[in-house]
Amino acid sequence: MNELTRDFFIKIGISDGMTVLDVGCGGGVTTEILSEIVGANGKVIGVDPNQKAINLASQKTQSNNFKNVEYVCTDIFKYSNKEGEFDAIVGRRVLMYLPDPKGAISQLSSLLKSDGIMGFQEHDSTSIINKDKMPLHFKANQWIWELVKKNGGNIHIGKELWSIFSHNSLTIQNIKSEAIIQSPNNNISLVPTLQSLSRLLLANKVVSEEELSEKNLYDGLESERTKSDCLFIREVIFFISTKKIAEN
Repeated sequence: MNELTRDFFIKIGISDGMTVLDVGCGGGVTTEILSEIVGANGKVIGVDPNQKAINLASQKTQSNNFKNVEYVCTDIFKYSNKEGEFDAIVGRRVLMYLPDPKGAISQLSSLLKSDGIMGFQEHDSTSIINKDKMPLHFKANQWIWELVKKNGGNIHIGKELWSIFSHNSLTIQNIKSEAIIQSPNNNISLVPTLQSLSRLLLANKVVSEEELSEKNLYDGLESERTKSDCLFIREVIFFISTKKIAEN
């Protein structure tokens, strides 16, 4: 997943020496990717409203000796840019959790330089699965997306991206999508995702303890994957890039 994000940032034009705003930076994974791309001559500011996430990101960044990174705990709508206008503004899995994503893009565009880049990566629940051959995967995938939905996520954001980014200060450069495909012999297993989300699934009452601790659930998923003889599209990732219209 991180390689897809890195490639996206590079393809939309983020490069050495730029000043970049990472919106909804969370624990700082994308911020550190950006830090490596812009190098010592650049700077990355990660913003997120969750103080615990900001603390975690700051600790990790210090440990990894990233010196061109700064974190700010703030809401997108309240952030004011003290660094001047940004060369680029990016985010990953952010807009899908905002109640007013179009308003957020309008606000963020005011922080962007003329001809500046804005690029977002958003995940959509669009999936293709043979329910008869992969009943466990069908059920587990539904659990995961129900969790996203219960936490305020727009699980069908892909079809709304054009409208969200249709702003009089921006020109949409490109929208593309990439499916996450699991096959019988690749290593894109649903099991690690399900395991990492198990506590949240229980806390949000998406599943019961009995369902999650069902005997051989994880072994059953792996067996189903290797014996299914079919593909399973888990989700679709959308990438959208824009540029700020140059001022005359």
